Amino acid sequence: MTDGRLSSAPMDPYEWRESVLSTRSLSYLSTIDAHGGPSTSMRPHPLTATSESDYGVGEDQEMADTTTTLDHTRDLTELPVSVANCPLFTLPREIRDRVYTFCLTAANSQPIEWPPLPNLKPLYGLQTQLLRTCRIISAETTPLLYNLNTLSFHHPSDANMLVRALTNTATSRRHITRLILHIRYSDTRLWMPYLSSTDMKRSLKHDFPCLRELGVRWRSNKWNHSFSAEQNLRTVWEDARLDEVIDGLRGLYFPPPPPPTGWLGSVALALGGHRVDGGHGTRPLNEMNESEFMRFVDARRPGEDMTFKQQLLDLHLLHAPAACHRPVSPRVRVMCACRVHSAHFNTLTAARSGAPTFPLHDNPHVHNLHHHALGPHGHILPAAAAALPVENIYPVQEGDRFRSFTALDLSPESVRRVQDPELGAAKVARTVFADRRGVGVALEIYCGDSGRREGVEPAGALGIST
Repeated sequence: MTDGRLSSAPMDPYEWRESVLSTRSLSYLSTIDAHGGPSTSMRPHPLTATSESDYGVGEDQEMADTTTTLDHTRDLTELPVSVANCPLFTLPREIRDRVYTFCLTAANSQPIEWPPLPNLKPLYGLQTQLLRTCRIISAETTPLLYNLNTLSFHHPSDANMLVRALTNTATSRRHITRLILHIRYSDTRLWMPYLSSTDMKRSLKHDFPCLRELGVRWRSNKWNHSFSAEQNLRTVWEDARLDEVIDGLRGLYFPPPPPPTGWLGSVALALGGHRVDGGHGTRPLNEMNESEFMRFVDARRPGEDMTFKQQLLDLHLLHAPAACHRPVSPRVRVMCACRVHSAHFNTLTAARSGAPTFPLHDNPHVHNLHHHALGPHGHILPAAAAALPVENIYPVQEGDRFRSFTALDLSPESVRRVQDPELGAAKVARTVFADRRGVGVALEIYCGDSGRREGVEPAGALGIST
């Protein structure tokens, strides 16, 4: 209106559309770059008050000659006069990062819920006011805020909007490395398009391209209170929707390599190719990414000096084609969470005398039945499992091939008391993570705790730890 011309309506730098898959009111499609920058109308939040829009021009006149990308600001001669004499900037950048870490790490490593759950008010202990001190400190601390903490979402639109609408998109996409997604059985159809999509504007892989750890807490409805606890342990994994989530994540982050074709595959293997991904295919040496190349070197030269291995890796990355520089897949873990009756909980977590302490494959009874009782992948066949006494079925070890879980995997030592948004105080027991073709899976059982209130862990503790 300052130029005297009439305008029908102010231009909104965001375009919104109704999500046909969600109960959230809005889903975000960004045209922010086309309209010249982020909006200043968003309310501040510890995770979102990090962009330059939170600092008005009049609020920071002394810092007007600085830039927004100050990751390499280490020398006092490069600092503006306004902060050149600040004692904080007399410290090396590494020491400053240590100071920032104490201020910007959530207490007890709690996952940070977005948006905040209405029934819980966790005390994260984040001193995010530090980011508003000046632009130099903001540029140094914003990556740490995202990188040091685990974010937790209960709806796909919340994850999408945080990155695309409420934060600096480039910064958050680059530095958010750990996520926890809470998925209910009834919300599978809501989440699957987001988990498996390749949409550049709305998909897990494109919203968070730098993930290193991804946890999924699957709220199952398969626990039948009319069955025994042992029956439920066997049937809880017979869940097509849970399989859909696990298979979708596996296909997203661990796609099988294409099989070698014709004589080219044989020649590539003979000239230094290496079998990767569990032997499902071959990849020539010059097509390996960083992690695959290091596994290859470790297998060939297990006692080699680490400095020499790093030099080999640097040479490999220098001469490797662009395909080798693809991002490393994150560690993916899925926790199947079941709400159980307190009687089932007490039965499964009761102390057991003479609990075995060595793995299943070291069990002499099972070894004697190897050719008769075990399936092709080391699974106990149903008839053999019925013949074996209970004490001969041994607990799953961390990283073992997934076969199932038994009551022995839920020890009394695993029981914790936490705060649940639906139940209030709750008792929780979890198994270790077993490997299910590249995806870690574990079982969690929980029930309401009407007993003592002391010893309850902070809110948010039900989020799976990655």
